[in-house]
Amino acid sequence: MKRTLIYALSVGVAFCQSAVGQTGYGVMGVPPPGYGTPPPPPGYGTTPSVPAYPNSLPPASVSSNVTAPPAYADPYATAPPPGQMSSYTPQGVSNYSSPPAAYGTKPAGPNMVNFNNLEAYYRYVAPKANNLSGANTIGGALTVALFNPLYLKFGASWGSGGGGSVTGATKGNYDFASIQAGVGFHTSLINEKLTFVAEAGLSYATLRAQDTTVSFSDGSIYVRPALRFTPLNWLELQAGVTVSSADKYDSKMVDLTSYFRLLPMFDVGVGGDFGNTTRAFRTSLRLRW
Repeated sequence: MKRTLIYALSVGVAFCQSAVGQTGYGVMGVPPPGYGTPPPPPGYGTTPSVPAYPNSLPPASVSSNVTAPPAYADPYATAPPPGQMSSYTPQGVSNYSSPPAAYGTKPAGPNMVNFNNLEAYYRYVAPKANNLSGANTIGGALTVALFNPLYLKFGASWGSGGGGSVTGATKGNYDFASIQAGVGFHTSLINEKLTFVAEAGLSYATLRAQDTTVSFSDGSIYVRPALRFTPLNWLELQAGVTVSSADKYDSKMVDLTSYFRLLPMFDVGVGGDFGNTTRAFRTSLRLRW
């Protein structure tokens, strides 16, 4: 009996030593490795293969008509000239046709020597006849460009003045009016700063005076060659000679005018007219478009 008990204890101790020696777990509630964890997917833990990234782009295809790009483009270097059919955009070249205007600059507007304008003027007319005093006159002229180099011109004026010492009247009043319509052409001479203008048309002038025989109505044909010169972009000088078939009014007249640009499309002018029966001094405002 005693031998049987010792044998049973020896077998139990050997079984416990065998269990602990093989696993080391199962004692004190410690689970074995991987207990309750699903197995990893295939290939887990291996390093994936990544293709090498190229350090430089492949060379561009170059033909006989294409300029090869430089191996290194320095952003501060002068751009090489492009080839005949190169697809590479030179450095410093953009898709804009022209750079933007500088800040604060004003547009120049139409050329001062143009043929689309409207002019209004004040004109003091001084007749050379001793029995008429000066007349204050207002008027205007419209110039319209046709197909190059022709243009049309229309004008009208009206004024009034007083008479001098006339038999039976002192300081008799009179009214003066004129209209004109003509066609002309223009051409540049030496350069675009100097323009020759020739104009021809019809004019009609009338003078009605009280208590005097100095009254007339006179229709005529006129021709006016002139030069228009722009030495500066804000200054125009104009000189012309008008010859007409008038009998009782100015048949010959020389006119001189200076125009000064105030705004891109707006000028102010001063000048004088010197005819064989009158002389006049005027100031004008001109709008161009």
